[in-house]
Amino acid sequence: MFRLARPLLLPALLAACAPAVMPNNATPRTAEVLPAATDTSPVGEGVTVSRWMLDPKGQPASWLNTTLAGRGLREPINIILIDERAATPEEAAARLLDAATRAGYGPKGGHSTGYSGVINGERYAQQPAGNGEAFSDAPWWGSNNHGRVFGPARTARGFVWIASFSREDFALFARMHHPYNSFRVARDDFARRMTDTSDFKAAGSVDLGNALNTPTLTTDDHDGQAVLLVAPGH
Repeated sequence: MFRLARPLLLPALLAACAPAVMPNNATPRTAEVLPAATDTSPVGEGVTVSRWMLDPKGQPASWLNTTLAGRGLREPINIILIDERAATPEEAAARLLDAATRAGYGPKGGHSTGYSGVINGERYAQQPAGNGEAFSDAPWWGSNNHGRVFGPARTARGFVWIASFSREDFALFARMHHPYNSFRVARDDFARRMTDTSDFKAAGSVDLGNALNTPTLTTDDHDGQAVLLVAPGH
């Protein structure tokens, strides 16, 4: 069994345009912790996953060098998917694409690409793999939830994917046209929609220990939990 931290109670309704909140980051801790590309968390059944989405240089992604109140933002892994039905990596990829599309998160352009994630020591390129694409619930020229998914890794349980989802706004006249909004809102919305429309069902959450709250770094409203979505075998 995967090490569930707690059952996940997905909210019935999400405030889609709500500003990011920072309950975990109101008072920075005095000790500095520097995230590394090699940071991993065991999640059970001999599986380890990276705590961070990695940028094209192989370092913990920084949301295009975004800062919040003077602190650098880091992008956590906040979704784990297990596909117990797929027989091959190709089938797992096709099933992921179909499920995400039916959930309203089909691939859409206008996003940065080249990210990766690590499962059991192997680095996987992002899905979707199209130029400028991410799984997203709305076009890039408006507020949207979007994410990149990494895998699939074959395990005893099935094919495992990990993902990082976030919400961004759109500001035409700002220096950054796509300012960061929230990790938690996007994570929970993706999990709810996948649960409602696909074989992948929310099955609790896994504590990855990747909530940052230091004098120089933050993961904002991320609580250290990755929502677990499972497509059970027949």
